[in-house]
Amino acid sequence: MQTLRSVYISAAEWRWVIVISGLLVALTIVPYAWALARNQSTSEWQFMGMLTNPKDGATYLAKIEQGREGSWLFQLRHTPQQHDGAVFHTFYLFLGHAARVLALSSLVTFHLVRMATSFFMYISLYQLGATVWVRQRPRRLFFVLSAVGAGLGWLVVLFDPDALAPDLAVPEAFPFYASFANPHFPMSIACLALIASAYLVVFRRGYTDPPSVENGGLGILLLSVVLALIQPTALIPIAGALVLYVGVRAWITRAVPQHELRWASMLWLPIIPFAVYDYAVFHFNSIMGEFNAQNETPSPAPWLLLAGYGLLLLVALPGLIRAVRHFERDGDQLMLLWLIVNVAGLYAPFNLQRRLMMGLILPLVYFAVRGLEDTWFYRVSARWRTPAFIALLVALIPSNILVLGIPLFGAVSNPDSGLETGLLVEADYWHAMEWLRDQGEPDAVVLAAPNISLWIPAYTRQVVVYGHPFETVPAEERLQQVERFYRGQDCDTLLSDELPFRVRYLFWGPQERTFAAEDDDGNTYPDAGKCIAELAPERIEQEVKEGDVTVYVLR
Repeated sequence: MQTLRSVYISAAEWRWVIVISGLLVALTIVPYAWALARNQSTSEWQFMGMLTNPKDGATYLAKIEQGREGSWLFQLRHTPQQHDGAVFHTFYLFLGHAARVLALSSLVTFHLVRMATSFFMYISLYQLGATVWVRQRPRRLFFVLSAVGAGLGWLVVLFDPDALAPDLAVPEAFPFYASFANPHFPMSIACLALIASAYLVVFRRGYTDPPSVENGGLGILLLSVVLALIQPTALIPIAGALVLYVGVRAWITRAVPQHELRWASMLWLPIIPFAVYDYAVFHFNSIMGEFNAQNETPSPAPWLLLAGYGLLLLVALPGLIRAVRHFERDGDQLMLLWLIVNVAGLYAPFNLQRRLMMGLILPLVYFAVRGLEDTWFYRVSARWRTPAFIALLVALIPSNILVLGIPLFGAVSNPDSGLETGLLVEADYWHAMEWLRDQGEPDAVVLAAPNISLWIPAYTRQVVVYGHPFETVPAEERLQQVERFYRGQDCDTLLSDELPFRVRYLFWGPQERTFAAEDDDGNTYPDAGKCIAELAPERIEQEVKEGDVTVYVLR
C-alpha cells in the first residue's frame, strides 16, 4: 500500500523544483526592490511597502503590529471605538510576536514570511503532482501550469480596462499572484495541495488503513486546523467535496463507507469548533458582527471567470469529459467533485464568494494535465507538441507580468497615481506618523484623510476614525462623518462627547485638503477646511508641524 512517504521524488527532481521555485519567489522581490530603490532617491514621498491591494496590505501590517504589542486577540485597528477582541487572524498576530522577538519591523517580517510561504507553496504543488503521476513529465506539467498558469485577463483588459478577470484582480485564485500579495494566501494554497495529496493516496483502490500519525491522518487534521486559523473559507470547497464523495461511495457500494468517513472526519472535525466559535463571535460581539456583515467579496461575473480560467478549462475538457464518463475512484472522483463544489460555491448566496476561488486551480490543472497526457499530446504531432505547449504558456503568463508591473509602473513610477491609490504618501505624512508612533498615546483615535488613515494603524499604535471599507465599523457612517468634517459641513459631530470614541489627533495636510475640496464625482465644497480654521484655541493642546502636514493634539 502506498503512503505519502512512499511517493518517490528523485534528488534531481527536487533540485529542479527548488531552482524554479526560488526563481519564481525572486521574481516577486524585484518590483519591491525597485520601489524601495526609487524611494531612496527621493525625499518627496514614502513608499508604504505594498504593491498589491494596499488597502488589505495595510490591515495585515496593522495585525502584525498588534502582535508586536503582545496581543493574541484581534481587534479592528481601523475602527475607533473600543471593542472586545477575538481569536481571528492568529497567523498575523503570531508574526507580530515573532517580529518582536527577532527585533524585525512588521514590514520586513511580512515580506520574509511571504517569500518563505511562497517557496513552501511551490514545493507542495510539486508534491501534489508527484502523488498523482509516477512519470516526471506530467509532474512537471502540473507544477508549471499550477504555479504560473493564469488566464486571458490580459487580453480582456486591452479592450476594456475596467473589466478585470480573476487573474488580474483575485490574488488568492492563482499561486504566482498569491505569492506576490501576502504570506497567508500561498500558505493556504500549500495546505490545500498537501491535503489533496493525502486524500488522493488514502482513497485509492485497495487502501484500507485507518488514519494515524504515520500515514498522514494527523497531518490532515493539523493542516485543516492551520487553514481554519488563517483562511477558513478555503476549507469549504474541499470539505463539501468530501461530503459528496462519501455520499457517492455510499451510493455505489450500497453500504456505509466507513473508511472514507474516518478519513474525511480528519478534515471535518477540526472545522466544527472553529465554525461554532466564529458564529458565536459574530452573533454576540456587535462590532465583529458588523465587520463580518460588511465584509463582502462577491465573485466576478461569469464571463470574467471564464476569461480568467477559460484557457486552462479548454485544455482540461478532455480530462473532464473522461472523468464524467468513467468516474474512476483513483483521483478523478474526488477532484471532479471538488471542482463542481468550488464553482457552484462561487455564486452561492454567501458574502465571501470570491474567497472560494482559492484552490480552484488545483483540480482544474489536474484535469488539464489529464487532458494533455491522454488526449492533446496524441492529437498534436511530435514535431508541433513542444511549440504548442510553449504557445499555451505564452498565452497564460502575460497576466502574471501585468500583476507585477501595473502597480510598479502605474504608481511608484508615477507618484501622483501612487498618492491617489494609497501606495505612497507624502514624506511629511511619514514623518508625522513617526512622531505619532514615538510620542503619541497608544490606542488614541486619529482623524485624517482615508489614504492616510489606512496606514496609521500599520505603522503606529493608534487607531483611526475611518481607514478601510471593511475593517472600519460602521464604515459608511464613519466615512460620511469624516467627509462632512473636512468639507466644513459638520464641525461638531466628530468632536462631540456623544460618540463612543474621542478624537485625540487631527491631521491637516495635502491629502486632507484634496479630499475636502472635491469628491470623486467632481463636486466641489467651498467650505472645505472651515472646521480646521474654526477650531477653538482651548481645544488645541499642541500643534506638531512636519512640513506641509500639521497634527493637532486635541484636549
